[in-house]
Amino acid sequence: MTAPPGDDMLSRGLRLLTVLADNPPGLGVSAAARIAGLPVSSAHRLLGRLAAERFVAYDEDTRRYALGVRVLEFSRGFQRSPAGYSAAADPLRRLAARTGLPAIAGILDGDEVLLVLSVQGSQHLQLRSAEGTRNPWHATSMGRALVSTLPAPEFEALLAGDLPATTSRTLTDPGALREEVARVQTRGWAEVDEENEIGVRSVAAAVPYADGSRRPRLAVSLGAAVVLTSREELHACVPALLACAEEIASLTA
Repeated sequence: MTAPPGDDMLSRGLRLLTVLADNPPGLGVSAAARIAGLPVSSAHRLLGRLAAERFVAYDEDTRRYALGVRVLEFSRGFQRSPAGYSAAADPLRRLAARTGLPAIAGILDGDEVLLVLSVQGSQHLQLRSAEGTRNPWHATSMGRALVSTLPAPEFEALLAGDLPATTSRTLTDPGALREEVARVQTRGWAEVDEENEIGVRSVAAAVPYADGSRRPRLAVSLGAAVVLTSREELHACVPALLACAEEIASLTA
């Protein structure tokens, strides 16, 4: 197996960690090596070193490697840092307390929304909202809010990409999505109704950073169970949502 250019030990180790992150139950060394595109001998050495540093855990019974506790420590450190959107944490908590709904923050990463912060509301809904979760941009209110802030060429490139149907209600037609995002730009917030998850509706707004800001675009969202919260009731939470987005912008200016 020929290593790609620039394929040093650090990049190989990071590749293995990414593979394990994508396979939470763990993998044997051969499977991890195959997915990472590494020789088994190299993967074995690297996994052993990562295990010694507790970035990887090895189960002797199953002979599988999985992510270790140091990864959790890194994650917590990231969340507390400015790069981890720590400024959004308190406004999100206040939003969740005010509305009783789960409050979530996410960024656009390629053609997906990556959730970076999540605060449970009093309803304690079981949503797919864990930090680190990825969802297709076009199926989520956060994704539509985020792409509404993109330059036209970047938005059109996303529309030209893959637009899979996450549920039977997912909007996948580029023309219809273009019209929907235009509505988001006009009113300042987005919504989806069971397009990403059956039984769940949500609203979202992009954080209005100053023009020219180099910060990654961030959006905040409120999720609700359709059986507990009507569209009208969720729409009534939009002023609080927009105020939260404005507060985050002011804290990070």
